[in-house]
Amino acid sequence: MTSVLLVHGACVLLVVLNLAVRTWRTQVIFFGLKHRASFADVAAANLAGDAAAALTPLRFGGLPAQIAFFQRIGTPPMVTIPVLLVESILLYPVYALLGAALALSAGLEWIELLQNAGSTATRMTQYVGGLFIVGWLIVLIARRAAPGHSRMVGRSVRDGMQLVRGMGIATALRTVPLTVVDVFTRLALLPLLASAVPNAPPPDVLAIASFAMLYGQIAMPTPGGAGIVDLGLMGGMAGDLGSDAGEIVVWWRVYTAGLHIAAALPVVWWRLRSRKREARA
Repeated sequence: MTSVLLVHGACVLLVVLNLAVRTWRTQVIFFGLKHRASFADVAAANLAGDAAAALTPLRFGGLPAQIAFFQRIGTPPMVTIPVLLVESILLYPVYALLGAALALSAGLEWIELLQNAGSTATRMTQYVGGLFIVGWLIVLIARRAAPGHSRMVGRSVRDGMQLVRGMGIATALRTVPLTVVDVFTRLALLPLLASAVPNAPPPDVLAIASFAMLYGQIAMPTPGGAGIVDLGLMGGMAGDLGSDAGEIVVWWRVYTAGLHIAAALPVVWWRLRSRKREARA
């Protein structure tokens, strides 16, 4: 068991480090596309995007919130949209490779743990998996209902790939270690919180459960996967956390979404005020 105070201190440091590396990654892409952006502005935009994503289904509001913030400080969409598009294109291959590595290293152990946990964990896993499929069906139906939007998205991806090639492979590769740190600072939260629990599941199993819950939110039909992910965690998707499961769920939500939502408003307000003062000077 680990000291509770030490655990929460480490979680706060991971949240701060995560915001920092994501901010540096976005700055790398800005510079790669021959634009400049301050650390404070990019961090504020990322917090705005985090808060909006956590409060909207399928994390739909994240990108528009980032674009809106940059627009308010005078950065035109013709600059920010390509940067954020390139960032999205560079993220998902790294996510997929890390997810595959986790599945190879601990996937069978995780499945065995779920089976040994009994029918509750199995039902919860099936329930969450079913809702994940529902989320993707909603996306596919939306694409069918708005084919023009789907074609626009396809064109955007092609344009983004051209921008990646124009930016250069060296710049693109510099974002990879930052994305790896981004993922692992998020994944480490659940094993850390569970480290204070006697007989907690192994860290690699908790890491793959954390990965499934964090990135499965992208296709969840509720804001931030609220309710669905929490039920899965409570029901045994991360193994048997005993009577501490409820408290772990609450703190996991605080560190994966709550702090970002709480920090977004004051940080965005501060940057907008600072920008106005700079414009008057």
